[in-house]
Amino acid sequence: MNQIFRKKLSALTVLMAILALLISPATGFAHGGEDHGDKKPATVSAGTNMIVHVARAGDFEVVIKHAPIEPDKEMVARVFVSRFATNEPVGGAKAIVTLTSDNGAPVELTATASSTPGMYEVKLPPLPKGEYKLAARIDSNGETKTASLSALQVAPQPVTATATVAAWARTALIVLGLLVALSVLGFVGVVIYRASQASRRERITGETATA
Repeated sequence: MNQIFRKKLSALTVLMAILALLISPATGFAHGGEDHGDKKPATVSAGTNMIVHVARAGDFEVVIKHAPIEPDKEMVARVFVSRFATNEPVGGAKAIVTLTSDNGAPVELTATASSTPGMYEVKLPPLPKGEYKLAARIDSNGETKTASLSALQVAPQPVTATATVAAWARTALIVLGLLVALSVLGFVGVVIYRASQASRRERITGETATA
């Protein structure tokens, strides 16, 4: 009976681990996966829905990542600065991000260094719908370089059918996993109850025989 109980507990542990994997969120701000090169078109980082801008600024490589930007909403972007030749993070630099619209003056934004070497954060202000020229200036050890990156798009984000289906499927999997886990818990409870009842009957039978 103890062997059956241990098997059921092992199955329950596996199910709970699967549920944890389904529920745990994925992060998408890590620096990696971008090719070296000069100015590149903005791309969507696979599996994260993050917009990635990559450009070369002299000996530096500049990568700016942000989520899709909707009109009139404040947004935080991350700026990664590394050596172009070695991909070594550049810490202690001053990073200035510049946004320029076709009918407006340039807006300069100073990025703040994070605890991760070579990673800086910049707060993008609420912006009207439109396209903005994106540039970054890097000041490091008396060296100043400027990079022109791919255009920054500000537009309402449509709810796609694919995203809706994916969200529904994820929810269905979580609910199914919970139902299976509850079923296993119920079965384990029955096994424990029957084992305790059998043990009780054996004890009573032994006491009766002794008497």
